[in-house]
Amino acid sequence: MGTSRCERGERSRGDEMSDETTHDHEPHIRIERGKPTEEELAALVAVLGSAGGGAPAPRAEERNLWGHPVDKLRYAVFSWQRVTLLERTHMRR
Repeated sequence: MGTSRCERGERSRGDEMSDETTHDHEPHIRIERGKPTEEELAALVAVLGSAGGGAPAPRAEERNLWGHPVDKLRYAVFSWQRVTLLERTHMRR
């Protein structure tokens, strides 16, 4: 009868990685003194994680009048009517 790798004491590939873990960055939390328990570290990480403030409040979107249908009613650049049209539409809002 065959035995599994675990019964024979062989390691799987995942076990090899857990013995010697490499990090691409430095840890964000460093314990300077004492020996905190795992529960204390978990509480510390939870408090620090919740203190981040979350996502910022959404800002009011700017009103973009580009391509506004009123702009299709154009007068010549030198026309006095162009100024009054702009006053009646865009500047009142």
